[in-house]
Amino acid sequence: MKNLWSKKWPRVLVVVLACAALALAVDAAGGTLAQPEREAVEEDKFIGYQLVFERIPGEWEEITRDYSGWVEYGTENVELGGLGTVSFVRKILIGEYDEAKSRYVFPGREGFNCFCAVRDLEGGQHYTGYTDMADVHTKVGDTETSISGTVYFGPPLDATNWNTENYDYGWTAYPVYEMKDGTVYLGDGGNSYGGMGGFTVSTKTAYTETVDGEEQTTSFEVSVTMEAVERVREISVTWFDGENRPVGEQTILMEELGEDGLTLERPQGAAWVLVEETDCLGAVKRSAYTLGEEEAYHRLVQLDERGMGRVSFLTFK
Repeated sequence: MKNLWSKKWPRVLVVVLACAALALAVDAAGGTLAQPEREAVEEDKFIGYQLVFERIPGEWEEITRDYSGWVEYGTENVELGGLGTVSFVRKILIGEYDEAKSRYVFPGREGFNCFCAVRDLEGGQHYTGYTDMADVHTKVGDTETSISGTVYFGPPLDATNWNTENYDYGWTAYPVYEMKDGTVYLGDGGNSYGGMGGFTVSTKTAYTETVDGEEQTTSFEVSVTMEAVERVREISVTWFDGENRPVGEQTILMEELGEDGLTLERPQGAAWVLVEETDCLGAVKRSAYTLGEEEAYHRLVQLDERGMGRVSFLTFK
């Protein structure tokens, strides 16, 4: 596997050059820059990340990305040390909530929702934005909120150059914010991570607000672990009785599994079951389960055509 690396965009240099170019253009035209379309407010809160799998630029390389759909939203200040402070227009991408899938869609920045948004619904507040993660742990309190979980990824169907020195794709952790009115949006300029090893993105923030005339400090913490897995090609299930004699077997292709997995009826006399996962490299992973009165479950990860994982289960009934 390649070594893990991470990088930030060389933003200050880009900002300085961009501001210089804009200043010359405005001066030459005798005009002014366009005003932001929305007014930024300080109450916007950081709520986590959108993990996007995209091409990562090399050293000093510029990649043109699609910013259609992004809107201007206030300004952002960058400290340049002895050179002072430079302000530039901030752009954001507003998310669209998919009611059917209970997740947010960011056109042009599709990926994993790894955040904790609050939606006001009839009957009270509803927390969402983390359905793409597995092993989710959330804590919601008056002064402290936290969320953590795991995202699985692996080789896409077109695995050309996957996990080689020529593979120039990686993950960008776009920061996600929520406005006071419930609007959820992406900010630009997230950190990028490459390599096939697992890694964790974590951030803890604190902010102060006035509640009933008194200042109250609250904190938010997010931790997302990215774990690489191989693409499973097929699953073999063999049933055994109490004397370890096979009483049934079947082979299941990953394409036969639904989004929620598959339920299998145990043959008569089955006392335990052996599950064998064969991945695209030919490696086999074996798991065994004792069958009792309760249902037994085998957890596995399904990868879509892009290599993004979803946890599902084989249920032994």
